[in-house]
Amino acid sequence: MSGDHDDDALRVGVKDEIRARRRALRRALPADARERRSAAIAERVHSLDEWQSAETILAFISMRTEVQTRALVELAWNEKKRVAAPRMSAERDDLTLREWREGDELEESGMMFLQPLTSAAPVAEETIALVLVPALAVDDRGQRIGYGKGFYDRLLPRLVGATRVAVVFDFERIAEVPNRAGDQPVDVIVTDARVVRTGAR
Repeated sequence: MSGDHDDDALRVGVKDEIRARRRALRRALPADARERRSAAIAERVHSLDEWQSAETILAFISMRTEVQTRALVELAWNEKKRVAAPRMSAERDDLTLREWREGDELEESGMMFLQPLTSAAPVAEETIALVLVPALAVDDRGQRIGYGKGFYDRLLPRLVGATRVAVVFDFERIAEVPNRAGDQPVDVIVTDARVVRTGAR
C-alpha cells in the first residue's frame, strides 16, 4: 500500500512540474500567435462529424492565455446549436452547466475564469453531445493535465452522451501524462496542426 501511495505522490509532483512549465510557455506565446493557432483549432473542431451532428455543446469560456473558444461558440450560435458553459457550484468544488446565449452578461468566478450568471438557464448534463475540454498538456492516449482542481475529472463522467474534445496548442502535446486512477481521458485531441482520435473509450 505504501508503494502505491508513493507512486501516486510522485505522479502528482511530476504533474505539478509539467503544469508550471506549460503555464510559462503559454504566457510567453505572443497574442497574435495565440489567435492564429486558436483559429486553426476552431476550423478543425468545426469540421468534426461530432460537431456537425451536435445540438448542444459545452464550451469553456477562455482565459487570456488559453486556446480561444469564442469563434467556435459564435459558429455554434450561428448554426442554432445550444451552448452551455460551466459555472462554479455554490460550494465551489464542482461545476454546473448554464446556457450561454449571444449577448449574455458574464461574471468572474473567483477562480480566474468568466462564467454565466446564476440567472442563466440550467442545462441538463445528458443533453450535451460534445464538450470542449481545456488542458495544459495532453498525450495521444487522451490523458490530460488540467489546472489541478479536478473539476473536469468530476464533470466528464456525468456527460454520458458527450464526445470529449480537448483543444490545445500543438506544442502542448507531450509523450506521456503520468495519469492516476480517476483521471478522465478525452476522445479527440484537436490542435492547430492535427486531429488525434485517442480510442480511449
